Amino acid sequence: MTSVDERTCHDHDHHDHHDHDHHDHDGCACGCGCGHDHDHECGCGHDHDHEHHHHAAESHGLEHPTFSYHVLGVDCPNCALNVQNAVNALQSVEDARLVYATATLDVLVAPGADVTECKREVLKTVRSSGEDLELSAEELEELEAERSWFSQNREKVLMGLSGFALVAGLVCDHLMGSERRAIPFYVVAAVAGLVYIAPMAIASLRRRTADMNVLMGVAVIGALNMGFMGDSSVFEDAAIVIFLDQVGEWLEGWSMRKTSGSVRELMELAPAVAHVVSPDGSTVDVQTKGVEEGYTIRVLAGERIPLDGVIVRGSSSFNEAPVTGESMPQDKGVGAEVYAGSLNTNAVVDIEVTADEDCTTLARIVSQVQGAQAQKAPYESFVNRFAAAYTPIVILGALVLGICIPLILSLTRGQWDGVVWHDWMYRACSLLVVACPCALVISTPVSFVSALTRAAKNGVLVKGGAFFDIATHVTHVMFDKTGTLTTGNPSVTQVITLASEDEDEVVCVAAALEASSTHPLGRAIVSAAGERGLRRLDATSVEETSAQGIRGVVDARNCAVGKAAFACGDAQVSGAVKEAVERLGATGATALVVAREGEALGVIGVADTVRSSASATVSALSTGRVSRTVEMLTGDNDHVAHAVARQLGVAEVRGELMPEDKLARIDELQHAGAIVAMVGDGINDAPALAKADLGITMGAAASDTALEVADVALMSDSLEQLPAFFDLAERTMNIVRENIAFAIGVKLLVFVLVVLGIAGMGAAVFADTGVALIVVLNGMRLMRASKMRW
Repeated sequence: MTSVDERTCHDHDHHDHHDHDHHDHDGCACGCGCGHDHDHECGCGHDHDHEHHHHAAESHGLEHPTFSYHVLGVDCPNCALNVQNAVNALQSVEDARLVYATATLDVLVAPGADVTECKREVLKTVRSSGEDLELSAEELEELEAERSWFSQNREKVLMGLSGFALVAGLVCDHLMGSERRAIPFYVVAAVAGLVYIAPMAIASLRRRTADMNVLMGVAVIGALNMGFMGDSSVFEDAAIVIFLDQVGEWLEGWSMRKTSGSVRELMELAPAVAHVVSPDGSTVDVQTKGVEEGYTIRVLAGERIPLDGVIVRGSSSFNEAPVTGESMPQDKGVGAEVYAGSLNTNAVVDIEVTADEDCTTLARIVSQVQGAQAQKAPYESFVNRFAAAYTPIVILGALVLGICIPLILSLTRGQWDGVVWHDWMYRACSLLVVACPCALVISTPVSFVSALTRAAKNGVLVKGGAFFDIATHVTHVMFDKTGTLTTGNPSVTQVITLASEDEDEVVCVAAALEASSTHPLGRAIVSAAGERGLRRLDATSVEETSAQGIRGVVDARNCAVGKAAFACGDAQVSGAVKEAVERLGATGATALVVAREGEALGVIGVADTVRSSASATVSALSTGRVSRTVEMLTGDNDHVAHAVARQLGVAEVRGELMPEDKLARIDELQHAGAIVAMVGDGINDAPALAKADLGITMGAAASDTALEVADVALMSDSLEQLPAFFDLAERTMNIVRENIAFAIGVKLLVFVLVVLGIAGMGAAVFADTGVALIVVLNGMRLMRASKMRW
């Protein structure tokens, strides 16, 4: 098995994206934020010596497992929790941890237990839970774990058989008009479905719980029982219900698999090769895993930085948005810290490496995502919570009626009365018929599917019905700024003229100089000139100075655009220029001074523009029917963050945050009892999205990592849909509760009437099939837009 390679990360300060600030990290020396007291252990959560299918213990798995496996088919956090609980229940296992983010199962074998036998038991348990372990050919032979073709394709075969039998039954019943011929097909479809869910239901019962699978099993068995007692019409209901459940389970797993994997691929954002600078000044390409702290690497213009470090030669502008969330490119020179994964936009720089591959900022983000998902308690759906109470009560009630009462009557009378036993057994069966939870089982999925459909039509992708329930309990909504409350694209927001020229002339001169620039600020100015329909001026002798600005000749006169001191050259920066720069800075904009022959013509403000719907969204969330606290968490500087917050009416704002800082804020709120929703779009938001009770991302513009860990995606990139989603969630859960209350109320009434002999089997059938139809139709109301709360 894989050994844990405890590599050393030298303890060093982690700067934030402003050169003058530092962030201290408790616990882990590499700053991954895991909180473990392990001195100089890396703790980043990465296996430094692993086979293709095994993973060493992560910082969020077991610290020293006896063995570790990659689990196949883990499609949701609840699945991971179920497998973990089942493995922990084994006597040969002292402790087990399944990290959903990486599907890694760490197992600590109990003292005295045989390791090989423990592996066999773990494998058997995992398979009985509907998952499997990734094993090599040698391990399959060692554990005698070869699977038959049916075992490998069990779910597909059973679902296919159930579907085929159901279609055949419907054809016989409704097209050929022969219910008698249809019944065998319906029974086969129902039995195949029961076999499909049996392993999950049995695993649930072993854990002494009754989840959705147990409830579905009781429903179908009850329906079959009713059918064999004489009401053949319910065979069709049983077949349809169990088949739809199989399809729903498969589709949920498929959708989760489609979005999985991007967290594990996140490290690919940083190059795999670094240009290491030799003593003679030449460069040698070396794999990043072989580059250690203290090495000097060269990063060319247009390349991403492979490792964290400090600039030792040159200066350039860096796009750090994927890592820090900083909306504007950062101009940095000698002594400034840069992060792996950042894009070097316009000049060659030499960087002294300060963290090896496993301790970079990107490595910490991956570790934080894994840790947040490992610590986040998997959500127990509303139906599962209900099933855990309802199913045992129904079964216990049937046992009391069918066994306890006739036994007590026989003992009190002193004789065995077969008629009494038959009568009470019949009443027990009637209870199962009346209490058959088909209406309860099918109503909630139908409600959730209807709500999912309604949300999709509104441009909101919700990854499961459970998230509607969570949304109704949210008390705090945390927003990232860049790409969420703002568009993430810089644009010209204001032009202040200082000489006789008008705004258009100032923009024309700046656009001429920036015409060939690849800098985002320059592209914004060129775009503004195009949008204004301004005449195009040509610039010659253009020279760009990294982190300062651009000079050139426009209309035979020397012009410049950039920082005030650079643009004005030898001339002293006037008070008017300083005032204009400060005024634009107060709005959160970057000020670019445009000068001609050393005289300032004007100052152009470029900023990340606020989304048009952001202000209304913040207002709706904070002052709507259900008031929620709105807070902004951003990696951008405090000045810009507060400027945007004032514009949107956000009272709580925290700027200059690294990913671990956002994580800490959410953790602080959760420990205080808050239910937190996080809205973000970038890679740097992924840990917070995973940690929050409800992760929401801007779908179209979001990174793959954010899309994977989020629970809800606003695919239209419109924040207007966020309050609508919360309203839909509230309405959905109200209708779900309506359906359950109605179904239980009717069933209780009919049961009393049946026991008293007032109502017969017809009323029992209505309590099952009739109520099921009513609650399904009620749930389907969610497919239509409505302002009703019910």
